[in-house]
Amino acid sequence: MLGNLVSAVRFTAFGMPDVPIRRDVIATIPYASISAKIGRGPRGVLVLSHIENGDHHWISADRAVLVTRGGRIVKTAGLPELLKDTRSAAVDPVGSSLHRLPSGATFARTIDLEPDRAYGVTVESTFETLGEETIAVSEVELETIVVREYCEARTIRWSHVNVYWADKFDGFVWKSRQHIARRFPAIDVEVLKPALPG
Repeated sequence: MLGNLVSAVRFTAFGMPDVPIRRDVIATIPYASISAKIGRGPRGVLVLSHIENGDHHWISADRAVLVTRGGRIVKTAGLPELLKDTRSAAVDPVGSSLHRLPSGATFARTIDLEPDRAYGVTVESTFETLGEETIAVSEVELETIVVREYCEARTIRWSHVNVYWADKFDGFVWKSRQHIARRFPAIDVEVLKPALPG
């Protein structure tokens, strides 16, 4: 059931049907899991490999890796363009308080990109809360707060918009659409089976 994330990249220009992942299928996977869809490509399932210093390492069948920290993609491996690292001095609202974040809140982080050899790139973000929305993730309805993040990396002339669906009650990011590199399509992520705390 694991998706081939790398091979899915070739479908992004032409599009593939977005087939929902059924709850009974997820129940057969004995690990925490997410789904990921690159651009218009097919959706694949990644399982939790390990947790290191709070970073969740998710791996696909073809060994592509997404690393998330509180809902934000902070590193990738095995893709044509890579987000090599993400650093910030302040607490990232994406992992802590999206459900009660006021519109206009700001945040800054530093990223490294390959193969561009763009290191220490500052990305400045401004958040906008769009309101409540009930979403379905693998047949489970969830009450969420939708938050849009406007991102700008001035030194490399890159602007993009990320969107998060955060749990209305605790801020957990169940679904997101995020950009990891300038020429790479957005990645849609859904949490199918969260990792157990601890």
